[in-house]
Amino acid sequence: MAQAKTPGRGGFTAVHVWMIGFVFLWLASTVLLVWLYTDQEGINNDINSLRATNTSINREKSDLSDRLTEVAVLAVGEETDDVTVVREKAAAFLGRVVSEGLVEDTTAFETTQLLPAMDALYADLKSERERRLIAEGRAQQADEQLREQIEVHERLKADFDSATSELKGRVDSIESSRATYAAERDSEVDGFEAKIDEINQRFSRESQGHRNELAAEVQRREELEARNADFRAKVGELQITPGELLSVRTADGKVVKSVPEERVAYISLGREHQLTSGMRFAVYPSTGIPPDGRAKGRIEVLRIYDRTAECEVVALGPSEVILEGDVIANPVYDPNRPLRFVIVGQFDLNADGRDDQHGADHIKGIVNDWGGEVLESLSSRADFVVAGFAPLVPAAVSADTGRRDPGAAERHRLLQEHFDHYRETVATAAELSIPILTQDVFLRFLGY
Repeated sequence: MAQAKTPGRGGFTAVHVWMIGFVFLWLASTVLLVWLYTDQEGINNDINSLRATNTSINREKSDLSDRLTEVAVLAVGEETDDVTVVREKAAAFLGRVVSEGLVEDTTAFETTQLLPAMDALYADLKSERERRLIAEGRAQQADEQLREQIEVHERLKADFDSATSELKGRVDSIESSRATYAAERDSEVDGFEAKIDEINQRFSRESQGHRNELAAEVQRREELEARNADFRAKVGELQITPGELLSVRTADGKVVKSVPEERVAYISLGREHQLTSGMRFAVYPSTGIPPDGRAKGRIEVLRIYDRTAECEVVALGPSEVILEGDVIANPVYDPNRPLRFVIVGQFDLNADGRDDQHGADHIKGIVNDWGGEVLESLSSRADFVVAGFAPLVPAAVSADTGRRDPGAAERHRLLQEHFDHYRETVATAAELSIPILTQDVFLRFLGY
């Protein structure tokens, strides 16, 4: 049994210990409560802070989702917040660009960044616009050139129509003049025939009174006819036809190109060969010029170049075609010097069976027009003799006829001189070996 301590000894009692323990516990509990209270407030503050942070994060997430959706709309044209969808659509677009092959450099499309792609697209658009502006400028320039060409064509057409109209007027005037000349010529022929009829009638009347005189002249007439026949035989011997070695049968050039459908031929003669516009050539086969000078066609020089000339086909024989390699000739033309001609005899250019009054002058005009030279008399300088048919042998003039017609003797003398000159010229040309061309052969060699 415990014994209580006596007050007088001093020291701690149980009460003291208990009270000290109670105070300690109270202090500990108070400290604990204070600590717990303080820690709970921090926790609450942390919780509140975390809640605020979560709210901010959710708000930022929502804002980020909205921005992502907006970017997706800008990038692929639809609302989505899934980056994978955007990448797939971008990859699909790039695959289509590559597969279609319309863009040579696809580097700008291989990025998923919007601004670089748009910058590349803008650069392509700008380049395309510049090319389009250049193309439009060239198209406008081409349109202006086309309009200028159209205006030039219209002016040329107007000039051509005017020239054609003027030429038609000239042709009509020439045709009218020709018709007038033909009418005057027919009138003159009719008057000449009337005069002949009158002369015949007068001669018939006068012959009645001179029958005895005519009977006396019969013998003389027979003698004259015999002499005339002898002269004609001699002249016939002197009528020289083209031989196998006539220099006139030497070709002057050849056809280097022929365009039959346009009736155009190009020849191997040009400005260097003293060619002149309007000159005509007869065209022969490539085998050579035949003895009779008959050509397959006739060409006329239109345009002259240095070594060639463009010619128009002005005449062509039936079933004939001018070919490359055909030869051409003109007896009046020589590229080195003018050829010299002597013209003798009578010519029937209109084929009416009678001597043309100015036939020899017409032949001389042809020679001069084609650059030849006409000699008044035959000499060794002559290159050709163009011989028409021989003048008629004049009949002798009787004394009675001379009394009735004082000019008969002079006409007889002139006819005799023409006939003698013809014979002498042809004979001398044969002796000098100068080629003699008849009227028909001469014209054929010229292409008529």
